[in-house]
Amino acid sequence: MTGSNVLEPDSRSLLSELLHPPPGFTLSHAVGTTFTLTLEAALAVPLSLVGSGTTDDDAVGMISAVRRAVERTDVFAQAGYIGLGAASDLVAVLEPMIHPVVTKPGRLFHPKVWFLEFAAGDERRYRFVCSSRNLTNDHTWDAVVALDGVPAEAADALTRRTNDGMAHLLRWLSAETRVAPRMSAARSARIAELAESWQTIRWEHPEHVRRLAVHVLGIGVDTAPSVRGSHTLIVSPFVTDDGLKHVRALRSGETILVSRPEQLDRLNPPSFDNLSMRILDGFVDQALTGAEAGEAVTTGLSGLHAKVIVHDRPGGGSTMLIGSANATGPAWSSNVEVMVELDGPTKKLGVACVSEAIAPLLEEYVTAGGATATDDETAERNLDSALRGLASSLIALRIHEGDSYTFSLWAHDPIPTVPEELSISWRLLTQADAVLGAFPPENAPFISRSMSLAEITPFIVVFLEDQSGRRAQTILVAEVIDDVPERQDAIVAAHLTEPDAFARFVRLMLQQPGTGLGSVGGAFGSFRSAFGGGVTEDGSGLLELLVRAAATNREALADIERVLSHLRLDDRAATLPSGFSEVWASVIGSLEMEAFDGR
Repeated sequence: MTGSNVLEPDSRSLLSELLHPPPGFTLSHAVGTTFTLTLEAALAVPLSLVGSGTTDDDAVGMISAVRRAVERTDVFAQAGYIGLGAASDLVAVLEPMIHPVVTKPGRLFHPKVWFLEFAAGDERRYRFVCSSRNLTNDHTWDAVVALDGVPAEAADALTRRTNDGMAHLLRWLSAETRVAPRMSAARSARIAELAESWQTIRWEHPEHVRRLAVHVLGIGVDTAPSVRGSHTLIVSPFVTDDGLKHVRALRSGETILVSRPEQLDRLNPPSFDNLSMRILDGFVDQALTGAEAGEAVTTGLSGLHAKVIVHDRPGGGSTMLIGSANATGPAWSSNVEVMVELDGPTKKLGVACVSEAIAPLLEEYVTAGGATATDDETAERNLDSALRGLASSLIALRIHEGDSYTFSLWAHDPIPTVPEELSISWRLLTQADAVLGAFPPENAPFISRSMSLAEITPFIVVFLEDQSGRRAQTILVAEVIDDVPERQDAIVAAHLTEPDAFARFVRLMLQQPGTGLGSVGGAFGSFRSAFGGGVTEDGSGLLELLVRAAATNREALADIERVLSHLRLDDRAATLPSGFSEVWASVIGSLEMEAFDGR
């Protein structure tokens, strides 16, 4: 939300830009939530958070950026709605930060927010991003509001009240049993600590906003905001009769509803009283006329996904709600949702103002209503429901170490089942061949073939197919037992196959925080790249960099040493830059001697 008017279609923000640290600051902690998630899109998040510029085909650069951010990042998504996106074996490094949230039947974990803490020495800055956008590569029309803040020296009652809902959500997420598999105690404690810091933040208000509030629904700590006005605009891709009744204007007031055609068709005729309906114009996905330049602009966006409610109050002034809640019954009664409430003058935030801003995107829609879901839609819903049921179960994966590696896999009681008319298969994300049938019990586990350590991952792809050939899939995250501490290092080592790649990896690992290689561009797609100076791709300049790191960045040297241990001796001659082994032995030797002298 920027500019003198709100929701202007030519004032778009990329999520990657909103996650980027302020100048001079580095990421301290990030907590994100989403309903649906693809690992492909999640892979781009650490690149934004650490301010790293790299290309989407630069495996070494992406791995280095992810390693710097993954321990400071947590992403929560609805269990059963995690997908892969475009295939990439690099997503294996995301394991520690992905947390599937398990919910009861009929209830969804649906918020799309980011809690961001940035640091520059002892100074802290905070950002809260609330949107309708999931962490996927979908190019839909969404709405977002970003708030920047600083810690208050003495938080008054208003400051704490403003932050209560957000802090409660962080505490709710910090419960180790909220996700499957269980979150580590260290991550849980860090999120709880962030919740305490969040309580004292003083937020900068967006332009024209007199008052703001953040409402967290579905976790038992907040009542829904007041959603009745004399005149109302609702933008919601999904709508039901009971949800519309809850958020529309007072009985005598007009409501403008912007939604998808198939959703409007399913409303019952009584809902049409004092209701004007709009849909996205059929041509708006291809081109949008610039308000000032008068030229055609390709948007690259398709489909409505924004959730916005605007009310003009009978006594004057207007309220705008932006966030994750659709105009449906479950959104306002059972789901976990987050909506930011912005209060200001009707001239700037009211129904007429916002309607005028988005008018170029819309066309009127007329329907008789009363339509029902098609057979295909019902079948797809049944598949989704079955997948969500499977995702609530706990899968265990035990690693067995010997001359090579194997794993055993089973489901904890109660063993997950699916309806008889559905068939199930599954595989590790890193494997090509699926195993037919349900997950086995602990007393008769699945035993894998021998494989490399880098191939073992807790990401399990599950497939369901009905009798008509419809197919759906999701990714489960298994609990890893007897994990090998260096498994993540083995994944990195598998991508270091030539000297220039290894030299780039060393440079990126030794890069000091806050000295990014460029800025991230695009909406989780392509990224601008700049290698920078200091060391060339063939390894020239490594000695100076390593010597400096011996004094200032020994933790990174330890990371590099662990990765080196997973390079086979036979492969090192082809992988390491010329002369690196001798330099490395000298640097490590000096560190070991210092440690000995210091005892």
